[in-house]
Amino acid sequence: MNLAVRDVRRHLARFVGTAAGLGLLVGVVVAMQGIYAGMVDDATILTRAMRADLWLVQRDTRGPFAESSRLDPSVEARAAAVPGVRSARPYTYQLIQREHRGAVLRIAMVGLGWPDDRGEGLPLLRGRPLAQPHGEIIVDASLGLPIGEALVLAGEPYRVVGLTRNALTSGGDAVAFATVADTQLVALDQPPEATVLERARVVDRLRRTDLGRRQPSLEDLASDPRWRAPALASPPIAAVLVQVDPHRLAEVRGTLVRWGDVAVYDQAEEEALLLGGVVQRARMQIGLFTVILTVTAGVIVMMVIYNLTLEKTHDLSVLKLMGAPRRRLAGFVLQEAWLLGAIGYAVAYQLGQLVYPVFPRRVLITPEIAVLAPIATLVIVTGASLLGLRHVLRIDPARALEG
Repeated sequence: MNLAVRDVRRHLARFVGTAAGLGLLVGVVVAMQGIYAGMVDDATILTRAMRADLWLVQRDTRGPFAESSRLDPSVEARAAAVPGVRSARPYTYQLIQREHRGAVLRIAMVGLGWPDDRGEGLPLLRGRPLAQPHGEIIVDASLGLPIGEALVLAGEPYRVVGLTRNALTSGGDAVAFATVADTQLVALDQPPEATVLERARVVDRLRRTDLGRRQPSLEDLASDPRWRAPALASPPIAAVLVQVDPHRLAEVRGTLVRWGDVAVYDQAEEEALLLGGVVQRARMQIGLFTVILTVTAGVIVMMVIYNLTLEKTHDLSVLKLMGAPRRRLAGFVLQEAWLLGAIGYAVAYQLGQLVYPVFPRRVLITPEIAVLAPIATLVIVTGASLLGLRHVLRIDPARALEG
């Protein structure tokens, strides 16, 4: 007779309910680890898709992801002139939030250096790269925009020509790719009323200067909507992406590091800055909740196994009196614990198959998580059975003679 199976049949409802509760806890723990893995993958897939050997950002910053970075566009031409550099292209990055067909879309706009970078290296699911410098956009499929859909930005329609797969920021926002000129146009867009008020402020400031008082005709020029100051600087860019001949990487980097207005990071360093700055706090929070949930699951299993063992005290004392070895008695407790863990993990697995795809954040179940999750469940239930095992080993066979 297997005492563990007999006991499970006797308390089937309670056992299955406990296993289901354990499965929910295990499912949440696995989901949190999957969310963190998805955050890391989302954060790094964008940097890797840019195919840059070196990232040039503003001096004394950790941009363009960990913090803002502002570079003069002339850095692109300067970097391209360095011996050993194959190409240098601008890069911009900003978050926008727009309403489209009644839904609010939060988008991370990434500028591609047209025409050298059309988006050929992006993880395209459907569609094609950019074919013209204005009016086309590549978006992530999570936005729900089909190919050919027109998204109005800065008062102009941008046609969706390509869909990417899992191109997200570390915050879970979908990424859209357009040319640098288009992203700057969107970033600098302002309503007509604000433009009119700004021209009025320019005229007012002009009147306060000696030049404006000596030449009143400049007021008409400043208020003309068709006029722009010829000395107006181009909008800054977030970074310059540099591709280098592999055998000259150290030489090129040594040259760029000596520039006083830029900081230079390679691909690995840029990913480390992104993960260490943006994802670090989330990793600590997820780690803390994982520990709390793991301890909670262990305590629940421990109390259930211990209570089931207490109820079998008389049966176990009889078996001891009959000469049953301790190893077999301990096996009864461990079998219940392992069966509880197996059912709990099965519940967690099936729950994950149904729920994880509809999470607001991507849950990425890596091969490491898939292997470690059942092992961790086994360790938890085995450790939680120690209190019951201790009780089994301390049972006095004489209690079998009690009523």
